[in-house]
Amino acid sequence: MSRLPVAESMAHFSAEAKGAAGPAIRSGLRFHAPMRTIRGATVSRRISAMDDVREELRIARRHTPEFGGRTLRLEAAMFAILIGSTWLTVTGRIPLWAGMTLNTIFFYGVYTVVHEAVHANISSRRKDLRWVDVVAGMIACAPLWLFFHQHRRQHMRHHAHTNEEIDPDIYARGGFASWLFLRLPVALINYFNPVQQYRDCLLFGCSKRETALTMATFAVYAAIVASLVAAGYGRETLLLWFVPWWIGQTVMLTFFTWTPHHDHTETGRYRNTRISEFPGGDFLLQGQGYHLIHHKLPQVPYYRYRAVFEDLRQILQERGARIEGLWPDRKNEIHAGA
Repeated sequence: MSRLPVAESMAHFSAEAKGAAGPAIRSGLRFHAPMRTIRGATVSRRISAMDDVREELRIARRHTPEFGGRTLRLEAAMFAILIGSTWLTVTGRIPLWAGMTLNTIFFYGVYTVVHEAVHANISSRRKDLRWVDVVAGMIACAPLWLFFHQHRRQHMRHHAHTNEEIDPDIYARGGFASWLFLRLPVALINYFNPVQQYRDCLLFGCSKRETALTMATFAVYAAIVASLVAAGYGRETLLLWFVPWWIGQTVMLTFFTWTPHHDHTETGRYRNTRISEFPGGDFLLQGQGYHLIHHKLPQVPYYRYRAVFEDLRQILQERGARIEGLWPDRKNEIHAGA
């Protein structure tokens, strides 16, 4: 599944600016510009918006590498942490709490690999290496109990319909307490519900092959866990996999899903996602503090979001983008879409 070429992206923006439908699912780029009734002002606004889009795409091209090898190095490092900490803990070389902590870091960090693979940002400009995205993504998905092809379909739906009622992530809409103690736990539990996974395949338009692969992968995951428990490693499976998984996913989904889009009501392409700037944020959030950049220009890899943001800062400020700190600023939650 390759992303739209730049020419198609530009054509899409032009069509939407004229009121046409058809979200660019592959690129994640969407444009909603309120049209004034005065013809001259309307045309001027369209031209200005298109100029901004051209500048955004020009900058994106400059920051899109030939091949995203850095993501593969991240994947290797994450799995080294998981394998090393698990072995050291099981053999008694490090305490259980240390192993749990390191594995939690793994479960938080490895999703970035899945995310980059979903957007074909590992192969990047090398279309002949799209298979690398699939292989790397499937490997990273396994310990997360994710299913690459299904998740790719789901994530593209999120990009195409951000904050709309059919956005798969709309379940995050609402206050933090209800998110943390109700909606998120329900979502995490459903990872292990095969009926829900099958329904999601149908909901997100998976092909028969993708659906079969998803369900077969679910069976393999379940068999591995059952085998570990049967072999007497139930405690280790619980404390070195499930608990770190739950904590890591909770943190990841909070800062990759809840905070970037809160309060999940605006759909304008400059307002449907936030920028979170705070000391150390680029490292701690693996670039997702600049989540707006990702939604506007998903072909840019996570480690170049900040550079793109700095290049686009003036345009974003002029367009009323939400540039805030770590936590959503409530006074900015209700605002006309850009």
